[in-house]
Amino acid sequence: MLIRIDQDDEIYNVTIGDTYLGTMVKDDNAEYGWQTEDQMLKDELPDLSLALKEQEAIYNLPFALKDLYTENIVDWDWSEDDSLNIIVHPDVDLQEFANTIRDQVYDVVLFDKDLIIHLHQEGNNEVEEIHINC
Repeated sequence: MLIRIDQDDEIYNVTIGDTYLGTMVKDDNAEYGWQTEDQMLKDELPDLSLALKEQEAIYNLPFALKDLYTENIVDWDWSEDDSLNIIVHPDVDLQEFANTIRDQVYDVVLFDKDLIIHLHQEGNNEVEEIHINC
């Protein structure tokens, strides 16, 4: 199901499929972390909240990895296919570092969605793939 959320300052406009459900605002004290007066949106709030939290956890993954491996990670970006490209320092042993991430990545993964990390070494064409939740 296609969900579109348009943000206008602190207000989030939610459309599911072709149906506009209403507006919501973040509220850390609310049951699902969001507040809305729109009944159709209230009915979807449990699932929507879970999906938004998972999306936020995915977005935060490269920051968590950079915190863990400060010296080794040079940069990252997201591909059009929603995979994560991470560029590591040229002095890093790419295979060894990929194995380290494979062993420790679930310490920082807070989502269930499948994700592929493409680990690139700066100045080298070699790529290591790291599959998460696959």
